[in-house]
Amino acid sequence: MKQPNITMYGSKTCSDTTAARKYLDDHHIPYEYKDVEDDPSYNDYIADLNGGKRVMPTLRINNETLVNPSLEDLGRAVAKAATD
Repeated sequence: MKQPNITMYGSKTCSDTTAARKYLDDHHIPYEYKDVEDDPSYNDYIADLNGGKRVMPTLRINNETLVNPSLEDLGRAVAKAATD
């Protein structure tokens, strides 16, 4: 099984971002985290990925985009990416 490439864009004040980060951390899944509060330019990138909407968290997993996924959907996406 290979390690998927995961980047999460979000905000430390967003409860959905916090839940997704906790899920990945609890499952020892490495990821890169980019906080819009630390670098507001990520807002434009998130909006470009989401049809103009700023939705968090937005994740890129092996070049696929997940927009505010449920924890179950996040787990499935990570598992699928690990086998691709």
